[in-house]
Amino acid sequence: MNNLKPGVSDYYWCCVEIRAAPDVGEQVYLSVTEGVSTLNTVTVQRGGSVTILCPYDNIYQQHVKYWCKGNDWRSCTPIVRTDSPHKGKVSVRDDPDQQVFTVTMNSLITGDSGYYWCGVEISRDSAVGTRAYLSVTEGVSTLNRVSVHSGGSVTIPCFYDNVYQQHVKYWCRGSDWSSCTPIVHTNSPKKSGEVSIRDDPDRQIFTVTMNNLKTWNSGYYWCGVEISRGSAVGTRVNLSVTEGVSTLNTVTVERGGFVIIPCFYDNIYRQRVKYWCKGSDWSSCTPIVRTNSPKKNGEVSIRDDPGQRLFTVIMNNLTSGDSGSYWCGVEISRGSAVGTQVSLSVTEGVSTLNTVTVQRGGSLTIPCFYDNIYRQHKKYWCKGSDWSSCTPIVRTNYPKKSGEVSIRNDPVKRVFNVTMNNLTTGDSGYYWCGVDISRGSAVGRRVSLSVTGGVSTVNTVTVQRGGSVTIPCFYDNRYKSHVKYWCRGSDWSSCTTIVRTNSPKKNGEVSIRNDPVKPVFNVTMNNLTAGDSGSYWCGVEISRGSAVGTPVSLSVTEGVSTVNRVTVQRGGSVTIPCSYDNMYQQHVKYWCRGSDWSSCTPIIRTNSPKKSGEVSIRNYPVKRVFNVTMNNLTAGDSGYYWCGVEISRGSAVGTPVSLSVTEGKMSVLQTVANEMHSM
Repeated sequence: MNNLKPGVSDYYWCCVEIRAAPDVGEQVYLSVTEGVSTLNTVTVQRGGSVTILCPYDNIYQQHVKYWCKGNDWRSCTPIVRTDSPHKGKVSVRDDPDQQVFTVTMNSLITGDSGYYWCGVEISRDSAVGTRAYLSVTEGVSTLNRVSVHSGGSVTIPCFYDNVYQQHVKYWCRGSDWSSCTPIVHTNSPKKSGEVSIRDDPDRQIFTVTMNNLKTWNSGYYWCGVEISRGSAVGTRVNLSVTEGVSTLNTVTVERGGFVIIPCFYDNIYRQRVKYWCKGSDWSSCTPIVRTNSPKKNGEVSIRDDPGQRLFTVIMNNLTSGDSGSYWCGVEISRGSAVGTQVSLSVTEGVSTLNTVTVQRGGSLTIPCFYDNIYRQHKKYWCKGSDWSSCTPIVRTNYPKKSGEVSIRNDPVKRVFNVTMNNLTTGDSGYYWCGVDISRGSAVGRRVSLSVTGGVSTVNTVTVQRGGSVTIPCFYDNRYKSHVKYWCRGSDWSSCTTIVRTNSPKKNGEVSIRNDPVKPVFNVTMNNLTAGDSGSYWCGVEISRGSAVGTPVSLSVTEGVSTVNRVTVQRGGSVTIPCSYDNMYQQHVKYWCRGSDWSSCTPIIRTNSPKKSGEVSIRNYPVKRVFNVTMNNLTAGDSGYYWCGVEISRGSAVGTPVSLSVTEGKMSVLQTVANEMHSM
């Protein structure tokens, strides 16, 4: 019987049917009180520890208690019992006086996630219990090891999950999580001697500061978060207080990433040369950069801050070959030096962007980088907040395409790209770049996809052959400093770039111009032909090959048309007919001047002003034409003009007219008279 409530308390019978005879049975009275209780759900960081409290009724004080794993109470597998309290990284401890037994689990991994049970044996194989769900994710995390010089100070950052924002945090000392001694709490005391604690719920971090450190302060400490009723989660830090120069002991970085190493030194070394060297032996390590020269060597640079008694080393674009032992060193005199060792581990696996925001209806390409050892392995893209249970959508073997999602692998570049088209808000969520290894094991990296603003533009534009068009591409404020581009192709993942806001900004009849203030970038295409019809994309580069974009369908037909050139006598008048497509009947029309379509200056419009000096405009929606009349022409009126039609959000189509005001009789190279007569 599962999920018992007090309302089911009553008499029950164990019965056996017997043929041709009365049934037999035994009566049982079930009383549902408090029995055994615990938390419903606990979230813990991978590598951390957790203590689960299991309170029980007074009647069970002398009974055996146990901790078992499994979805179903009837078949869960016992791990530890109070009569056999230790097994591997799991232990159990009973406190009959308090009527509670506690279970401690250390060094947790994602495979430890699942359902567990607090159980109490009664008699004759009967038992009572209650279920808890353990989720091993990012509960509480911090540095693994920290080295600080004697007399110095250190601030330890302890990161925690959003669910723990309102919980009490603490800092305790001891090699064993279940028995460490609290020093400071975020409620009280917040300060104890040279140790203080400060919580920042908005950033989901609490920091512990320890000042005037002595060598006897070395040891194991814990970042802890209280959950409820005595239960807590935490992760361990090894603090080493030494002399001279100090830094982190171990740093793990992902391939392709970067790291900043802080090297602290004593006040007596402020004016000394500092350096960064590589080698397992301090006496023979090879210097890479120095605060005198060179301060930069390839992807490695060094910077000294005597005021803070700190020099920092930055290493970019890390590869697995960069793994090894390094040293923060300070020269003293006559060849002597002091230093401390750092172990750098550039791990293998899969990397990608952490967060991507895309506009609804747009497209996205996610680059998933992987190590050389995974070139021949199968890659996949799956959705789900938890890596261990995410649902595969596409794979590099099969299926390579599923609806609007496709995958493409490039073993040479060691990257596979996932393209998602026609995104909706329902596509928002967590996804994973995954690589199958063997026998069900895999490595992966999570991406948070938010379908909101991204990049947007008009969906379809129709332009007359020989005309021009300006396409506005709107983007989110966060992309102001990113490179924008215009590319052509029916498929977002393989469209061919034509122009870019960095280079080239102009390519033949196509140009691009960015306006970060608005924020929008405009693409102008002149002298369009039928061959220019097709699918184009407004694109914004994010980083490391990733980009967001949205499509535009361009149709070169009869958008707006007029005569190409007109010659008029000085002092005369001319009426220019501007024909347009039926779809533009209700749109605003205008007449502008300038040699370049993207920057021509409007003179008159069909909404306002309809008349400006000697120039007037009149629209005939039924005939799908608007006429521009110019009177008392002078030589200064010669130049390029445009028949323009506004579409939406700054987009427009148009076609040019070359006006030449000369002496003598008026002539029209492309006959205007017949068109005028037909009106």
